[in-house]
Amino acid sequence: MITESDSKLWDRAAEQAVLGMCMTTPYVVNHVRTALPDPEAFLHPAHRLIYKAILELFDAEGPTDPHVVADKLTTERTIGELERDGGALYLVDLFRNAPIAGDPVWHARIVARHATSRRALQALTRGLQWITNAAAADNVHDALTATQEELSKALGDIAGTNTNAANALAGLYTPIDWTAAFSTQPEDIPWLVENLIEQGRSIAIYSPPKAGKSLFTLEIAAALATGRPVLGQPAKPPVRVLYIDIENSQSDIVERLTNLGYGPADLPDLIYYSFPSLPVLDSAAGGQHLMALAKHHQPALVVIDTVSRVIEGSENDADTFANLYRHALAPLKGMGISVIRLDHSGKDLEKGQRGSSAKGADVDAVWLLVKVSETSLYLKREMSRANHGVPLIELRRRADPLRHELAVGGSGLPPKVAQLIDFLDGLQVPLDAGRDAIREELGAAGFKASNETISAAIAARRAGLG
Repeated sequence: MITESDSKLWDRAAEQAVLGMCMTTPYVVNHVRTALPDPEAFLHPAHRLIYKAILELFDAEGPTDPHVVADKLTTERTIGELERDGGALYLVDLFRNAPIAGDPVWHARIVARHATSRRALQALTRGLQWITNAAAADNVHDALTATQEELSKALGDIAGTNTNAANALAGLYTPIDWTAAFSTQPEDIPWLVENLIEQGRSIAIYSPPKAGKSLFTLEIAAALATGRPVLGQPAKPPVRVLYIDIENSQSDIVERLTNLGYGPADLPDLIYYSFPSLPVLDSAAGGQHLMALAKHHQPALVVIDTVSRVIEGSENDADTFANLYRHALAPLKGMGISVIRLDHSGKDLEKGQRGSSAKGADVDAVWLLVKVSETSLYLKREMSRANHGVPLIELRRRADPLRHELAVGGSGLPPKVAQLIDFLDGLQVPLDAGRDAIREELGAAGFKASNETISAAIAARRAGLG
């Protein structure tokens, strides 16, 4: 019998890491189970009980934190089997000592590898015993045959486990259903905020210090969360906004919201974390924690203020922003959540965002906010993957209540877009007309325009620009 004294055939730390991460971040349980479908893979008896409880809680869509696991084990009267490890406090230790930046599946594979080694060794040990006890040549042959069958069965179990794990892993991913994708493609650009933020896309807004990007972004976040008009966009049903702020204190935030005309009763859908102790977002652990918040709150928009405060890698290193995209922004985009990440400019404003030029690669659009005076600002789009909307948004900062409004005139529209707007206005095409309707009008009138120009004109007309 293999026991825990056979240190080369198990890894206590790996077993503890798997359990700790499953309790810390419940949504990884399904990933871990692809490598460890059977609790018997754990050598330590208490670990088998804990893992079995975690799987059952996860399948019941319940939490998997130490207190709930302890309650389940107590109810099932098996908590006493953790006594030599410290009882319920052992669960808390596993939770607290879970690797912050660990990969739970990687640790699970370590546990699975040791379990495979133990099964193979047990099969060989049984076979050796049969051969030793054989009394005659025929018995030896039978023992060798039985040993071969045992090894084949063990290898078959291993292959079956690997196949099941592969199938389970493949089942985590869903290819595009082209029929559904084409049938659900919106006719119009699905703006969260006209001309600035598309639904499910991420943007960066950067500026020199004290230009007011946090105030401007807070106004957008609060307006979306309350359904109030913003930047010329009419009132809409409220959406939930998750705001991660590593720049501004609670008193600063409350003062600004008060000046913007909001009170506590207005803001149930503005989920605000001021200086949260999140792991860095350019790490797997940080991405897991951010995704846990996103899955819990189900926001339409996530704001990260400011990006330099939530990363561990150097701002001059392209890998830092590749990791930020991989661990934090890409999963949010996959959930259809929009993102605004705020950033600082370098000393030379003309050189763009501070740090690596790869910063623009992790977002769908980059906007520069420039403060011309205390009451005049503008947003200039410096990069966009889709080129939807307008490239320049001029703003006026007003008081009583504090707010930003679109400037009248001087919209900064490209000549082709301005010309198309004049043409559509002349034809009295309704403001709510979509791209297909406008293409028909233009075709009938013999007016040619690219898809990009049409999209920009639609957005500009609805925002009152041009």
